[in-house]
Amino acid sequence: MSGRGAVAEPVHASSVQRFRIGAQDPTPFEDSATFWRTMAQLATILMAAIMFGALLYIARPLLMPLICALIVALTIGPLTGYAVRRGLPAFVPAGIIVVIIATVLYLTIMLLSDPVSDLIARSGEIGATIREKFRFMDRPLNALKELQSAISGPSTLSVDVSKPTDLIGSVLGTVTPAMLQFVLFFATLFFFVLGRNAMRQYIVNIFDTRDGRLRALKIFNDTERSLNAYLLTVTSINAGVGIVAALVTWLLGFPAPLLWGALAFALNYIPYVGPGIMHATLFLIGLLTFDTLLPALIAPALFMTFTFIEGHFLVPTIIGRQFLMHPLGVFLSLAFWAWLWGPIGAFLATPILIMAVVAADHLYPRNKGTLPE
Repeated sequence: MSGRGAVAEPVHASSVQRFRIGAQDPTPFEDSATFWRTMAQLATILMAAIMFGALLYIARPLLMPLICALIVALTIGPLTGYAVRRGLPAFVPAGIIVVIIATVLYLTIMLLSDPVSDLIARSGEIGATIREKFRFMDRPLNALKELQSAISGPSTLSVDVSKPTDLIGSVLGTVTPAMLQFVLFFATLFFFVLGRNAMRQYIVNIFDTRDGRLRALKIFNDTERSLNAYLLTVTSINAGVGIVAALVTWLLGFPAPLLWGALAFALNYIPYVGPGIMHATLFLIGLLTFDTLLPALIAPALFMTFTFIEGHFLVPTIIGRQFLMHPLGVFLSLAFWAWLWGPIGAFLATPILIMAVVAADHLYPRNKGTLPE
């Protein structure tokens, strides 16, 4: 064989170890029965969680107003407890809270009814303007439609326009359940606040041992304090966000600045997603208000700057960084509850997560140690 033939180079063990894919130094189970018993327990927990999720989805018309009332009652729990300790009957703070919330909702609807009605009346004009502004997207959208038709075939959907739409029936079908849920919310809120002390005693007396009762009482008290500190503080901050949004849109000449201020106030309760929706909304309204792109970017840029300062500096300074939860947990809670209950679930995601975190901290205290890299 010629000396010019290919000679295989030796492969060093170190290079193989460096680029090896897979587990490094695996350790076998000492007891496989324990592993499979743990897997069976996890499977049972998973099936229970799936059934519980199905219950939450099926019973959402009933559970949403109940959970809303419970969160509001726990949020104002320290205030109502103070009023009762000062000698007021329990029904007095309960009635005052219900009247205040109902009055705020009524005034909000009255203030925003005219701007909303005007936007609805101009919906055709607004739609035509938006189509004109985004006419440059017609070609890529038509290309996507042609590609979809080539892949899945022509659409076979057809609309029968011979039958008139039952507008009154559809409106009543939407408004009637909403009104029933409002009634259920206010009634539940009243009885939650009225029976706060009885509910505390009932929850505590479920447990037989002194440690169990003390832990239940701590969970209840810490849940009330946490929700009260978080929601009342965030509500005050969101009011400032709404005022800034209303002022910015008013100074820039946007139509219905009160509407955009109220929308910014409400959406800011939804972490991450709410401000993003508001930025996009301000951009679209800017496109309708101005003829060019650059002025339409002023309002979302100003609002984005303010919400960045509010989210990264103002809220951590007022609430405290130790109270803030992990961003991934907040986002996953938001995604789950928004998927399960829609917009109402998005508003309830953070308070529900706070309640779960408080209970988990008492049942399974956090270990402050750090894991090795």
